Amino acid sequence: MQKILTVDPIDALKMSIQSEKEMQAYYIKAASLVTDDDAKAILLGFADHADKHRQDSIDMYSKISGKKILFLNLDKRHKLSTLQRCSDDVLDAIRVAKRNEKELSEFYSTISRRFMQHDLRTFFRNMASDNLQHLTLLEASFEDWFGDEEETPEEKMLDHVDHES
Repeated sequence: MQKILTVDPIDALKMSIQSEKEMQAYYIKAASLVTDDDAKAILLGFADHADKHRQDSIDMYSKISGKKILFLNLDKRHKLSTLQRCSDDVLDAIRVAKRNEKELSEFYSTISRRFMQHDLRTFFRNMASDNLQHLTLLEASFEDWFGDEEETPEEKMLDHVDHES
């Protein structure tokens, strides 16, 4: 997970807006890779949910800053560098989607503990919870696609690093 030491609410919300925009694009691409109608519906549902999260983040940004976002041009510090792009391989896309959901949940959970304002803490806690639900749904919906396949060496390494943190 990307290290986040200090962040102000505006920057955190900008990161959220950008991350959710990236996840929406991710799920739209992932849905284009599948032929199964149920799988496509699930992935497009996640794309819609990411768009709702993005809009909720924009609304919270307006509430906190008093400004409306007409266009958001963000630099690298507002991007969650641990989010990965969607590949053209459908199984890899699902694996990475699970990792991205976990990363977002951890990001939102970490951010929620950085603020004293109740509404911000609650907002980011709810976002973290939603992403954990997405992860659970991905695991339940696509577990049959992987059979008894073992984790890749990269996944084993990530699990090992996660347990040491």
